[in-house]
Amino acid sequence: MTAFRGLILAAGKGSRFQSETGEPFPKVLRPVLGRPLVSYVVDTMRSVGIDDITLIVGFQAGIVELEMGSAFRYIHQPEQHGSGHAVMCAKSAFGGFDGHLLIMCGDSPLFASDTISRLMREHVETGASITLASAELDDPTGYGRIVRDDFGRIMGIVEEKCADPAQRAIREVNGGSYAFNSKWLFGNIENMAINEAGEYNLTDMVRVAIAQGRTVSAVCCDSSELLGVNTPDQLKTIEEMLKGRQLHGND
Repeated sequence: MTAFRGLILAAGKGSRFQSETGEPFPKVLRPVLGRPLVSYVVDTMRSVGIDDITLIVGFQAGIVELEMGSAFRYIHQPEQHGSGHAVMCAKSAFGGFDGHLLIMCGDSPLFASDTISRLMREHVETGASITLASAELDDPTGYGRIVRDDFGRIMGIVEEKCADPAQRAIREVNGGSYAFNSKWLFGNIENMAINEAGEYNLTDMVRVAIAQGRTVSAVCCDSSELLGVNTPDQLKTIEEMLKGRQLHGND
């Protein structure tokens, strides 16, 4: 398979989490079964053969680097202006790389190795500029909706606050893990538009790709894999799910 490198978004402060705990601490280092949350994302990348992994760090970056150690490359995002802005900060680091980039969020530890393997395989086989994980949810509230045309082709991702009633009724949502053609991504990343919140969403690269007539593909995953951590209750839920996987020997 064509070379893949990994990029983990690990710069966030986790403001909602902190407001409940009162503790300023990097969300990706929150302990889950005695290990940092982000370490499960690292494990998934390594399980699919990706050893060259870069972490985007920001809030309390020094603590994250000290905890995770020297096995990774680190890129600093001094101010957090969205997932797209985080990836923009990595442009110079990947400027000479002519392979593919797997991008995952450091607070989403439930993606299975099989899902990520299928994502990578789909990306290479279709020649897509972007391949993303998607899932069908009974209640898609809070997620970006995947808009397709009458032939099933992905035409865009609409964030909930920007969606009209018909789009809000769409049950297929963006899962938040992506494979990108690295050269295409960083050659076009300046075309990302800033949103109403003054941030750059990485999902806007889908709009850029479609406008250029590029292929955007997707693989379906189990809805449970999308769960991330924004609150202490969600952290407990994820811990129980990971404990169950370990007890049953599931990835």
